[in-house]
Amino acid sequence: MSDDLTLDIDGEHYVIRKGDAGLRVGRRNGEDVAWLDEVDPALLPEDARAALAEGDGSSEALRLAVGGIVQAEVKRGG
Repeated sequence: MSDDLTLDIDGEHYVIRKGDAGLRVGRRNGEDVAWLDEVDPALLPEDARAALAEGDGSSEALRLAVGGIVQAEVKRGG
């Protein structure tokens, strides 16, 4: 995936970007992105990985996976 994928989760806009070191998850703030976490895509459920590969931002599985990453970051105090 060369472009960012934006997901709307509970009224918040999150950006995911696949990079060399993993999957970056961030929150859009105007034109900028504040990166929250980077995870290994292999940790995502199979259906979320498939949606990511297809660039399907409407996938409920992908939205749930990213929501879980965001919740984990919040609990860590990020």
